[in-house]
Amino acid sequence: MASCATRVAKNNMNNKLSYKPHYRRRLPHIQPEGATFFVTFRLAGSLPAEVVERLMLERERINRELEKIMNKKERAEKAYMESRRFFGKWDNELDKSTTGIEYLSDPRVADMVAESLHFRDGKVFDLIAFCIMPNHGHVVFTPLEEKKDRYYPLSKIMHSFKRHTAREANLILGRSGIFWQHENYDHFIRDDADLERVVKYVLHNPVKAGLVKERTDWKWSYCKYDM
Repeated sequence: MASCATRVAKNNMNNKLSYKPHYRRRLPHIQPEGATFFVTFRLAGSLPAEVVERLMLERERINRELEKIMNKKERAEKAYMESRRFFGKWDNELDKSTTGIEYLSDPRVADMVAESLHFRDGKVFDLIAFCIMPNHGHVVFTPLEEKKDRYYPLSKIMHSFKRHTAREANLILGRSGIFWQHENYDHFIRDDADLERVVKYVLHNPVKAGLVKERTDWKWSYCKYDM
């Protein structure tokens, strides 16, 4: 009976992590085939509960307004602009958060997370850029093909990455418990101009947050291209 339950649980997890062009957890997610993604992940407890609740209520309000727009092209464009604006609010809150949850400020943990991203480069994704901040991280990558015409699911990539780094970080810090917030914020890149804008944002996040004066002074960032 136990082995049967284990198989069922494993199958349910595999179904959750399998490739889907659209999927939803607390936030809506879209994974077009072959797309490049900008993903933001954060530490559990890195934002006060009241801030999270306020932002989620705003997200729900935005979704209701979008559903009223009947023209698909107009709705898609409005959704894109609202997504950019909404992300800016999340990231600003993370940059100024005073919860004290900043495990990624430990160089040992930041190094390990960076190494984990590099390890997956060429295996499950093509790594374009990343930046590891004290309480969150940004990464830009293109999932590779897992099978012919089937790409590694974004959910599966992030689940594997977060599971490994959470275990290693807890060992380094001598702690236990939840390390990463379950939900990620992800956005698929629309074109070259969008990619350039996103990568520049990722690389300049430490400057924006007041951690360094020049982006090149921040150790825990990477870009595949000269920017």
